[in-house]
Amino acid sequence: MKELIAVVATILLVALIVMQNTPQDTLQALPELPRFHVEDVTRMTIRQQGEPILEGKREENRWRLAGGDEPVYLDALVVEQLLLDLQSMKAKRIVSKKTEQFSRFSVADDEVVLQDKQGNILLDVFIGKPATDLTSTYIRLADQQLILAVDKVLTWQVKRSQDAWLATTEAKDAPAE
Repeated sequence: MKELIAVVATILLVALIVMQNTPQDTLQALPELPRFHVEDVTRMTIRQQGEPILEGKREENRWRLAGGDEPVYLDALVVEQLLLDLQSMKAKRIVSKKTEQFSRFSVADDEVVLQDKQGNILLDVFIGKPATDLTSTYIRLADQQLILAVDKVLTWQVKRSQDAWLATTEAKDAPAE
């Protein structure tokens, strides 16, 4: 009898632990993320702690690093991949609604702002750390406190060094199409 009670108590304890670690808000209605078309994006700014570390402007089919006298071009494939991932990301679950959690999920420092040719903001999002499943990323829209897990791996794309954004020498010298 004592063994049976011990087994039942162990099963109940394991069930309680699993229930506490399971996100309770997965049944909530997930918010719609801003929708935009990649071809409408003409300016991309990446900020770390509010300071711009990369600003790119679309010039026809190429992306030019904003500022500077000499034209410096970004690797169009790298920029387009980030834009495609941001365009197609979908919310998987709500992680938190508390500002105290921003640092825990790293959703206060790395910001991506996308604008159209009129200067309208198409997307303003903070990219956090990778989620525990390693196939998702924590994000926060700039005008909300809501922290979401999305179905894209974005952290490494946003945190790359400025040199990693630059086009190779061959691409710099190639004529624009």
